[in-house]
Amino acid sequence: MNARRTGIVAAVAVLAAAMALLAAPPAFAFDPFLKENGDVADGNEALAKGRLKEALESYDEAVRELPSRGEVHLDRGLALLRAGDDKLDQAMQALKLAAVPESPPKVRARALANLGDAFFRKEDFEAAIEHYKKSLMLAPGNRDAAWNLEIAVQKQKKKEEQQKQDQEKQDQQQKQDQQQKQDQQQKQDQEKQDQQQKQDQQQQEQPKTRQEMEQVLDALDRDQQSLPQQKARRRAVAMPAAPVKDW
Repeated sequence: MNARRTGIVAAVAVLAAAMALLAAPPAFAFDPFLKENGDVADGNEALAKGRLKEALESYDEAVRELPSRGEVHLDRGLALLRAGDDKLDQAMQALKLAAVPESPPKVRARALANLGDAFFRKEDFEAAIEHYKKSLMLAPGNRDAAWNLEIAVQKQKKKEEQQKQDQEKQDQQQKQDQQQKQDQQQKQDQEKQDQQQKQDQQQQEQPKTRQEMEQVLDALDRDQQSLPQQKARRRAVAMPAAPVKDW
């Protein structure tokens, strides 16, 4: 009786324990996004072996399957960066998708740092500086980003100095061109004025009309006829007056 009772109690205890296990919540919930994606793994392996084209094909497939995962966009963006300047714009687009606020901070920090590198390659140092700073705010210990930030700052200063010098040269050239244009215009105006004066003088020196010539000849004849009278008048004016006797 005691043995039977003991067995029943044991069975009840086992059954209760089993029911308790069934009723308890699982220790972890299965999340398919945390499971390694096969295309991502293939892309990483191909990239490690230098098979860039194959890696990009795998990453493209992974992006179609997991369009909201920043990690996938980050891997694709890094691969595109290795593809050269022809793929630089595509790489930047992928990195921007990886740097969205929904991505984990580490993913965002790395994406922003690589965006800084991309802008650096485009010689847009101002944008590179901005992205390096954002990356360092998320990951202050990133020495590569900090070093690249310093280089970008120096490059930006040199670029601004060069732009200033170029602007000064451009302004000086414009000033010289304007002065040259003014001198040329003044020369043209003076030539026109001289030409007009020459034409006016030529018109004055042109032969008179027949009527004008006859009038000139008549005047000359009259002058010749009155010449003795004019001479007499001049002699009379030039002769001293006779003294008046006072007696």
